[in-house]
Amino acid sequence: MEYWSQILSVLGLLAVILLVLAGAWFFTRWAGQNFGGSGLLIRSGSRLRVLDRVMLGRDQALLVVKAGQRYLLLGSTPAGLTLLAELSQEEGENWDPPASPEGPEAKRPPDFRALMQRLREKK
Repeated sequence: MEYWSQILSVLGLLAVILLVLAGAWFFTRWAGQNFGGSGLLIRSGSRLRVLDRVMLGRDQALLVVKAGQRYLLLGSTPAGLTLLAELSQEEGENWDPPASPEGPEAKRPPDFRALMQRLREKK
C-alpha cells in the first residue's frame, strides 16, 4: 500500500507542475496579444505610436514617440519614462515611415523567388 501512495504523490506533484506551466503559457499568450508584446498598451489606430527604439543597456532605451502631432524623444529606465526632448515637426517627420501610395498590396512581404532572382542578377 505504501508503494501506491508514493506513486500517487509523485503523479499529483507532476499534475501541479503541468498546471502551473500551462497557466504560465496561457498568460504569456494573453499578455502578448493584449499588450502588443511591447509592455505598453497600444492599440492599432491610436494616436500614440513608437516610431523607433534603441536599447542602450539591459533596462534602458531611447524611444521616438509620435503623440498626436507631436514628436517626443523619451528615455526609458526601470524608474520610468523621462522626456529628453521634443522634436520639431521636420525632425519628427524624418522618423515617420512614408505613406505607401500603393495601398494594402505594398504591405505584402516580397516573394522569395523574386528576392533570389535579384540576388543572382547582382552577381
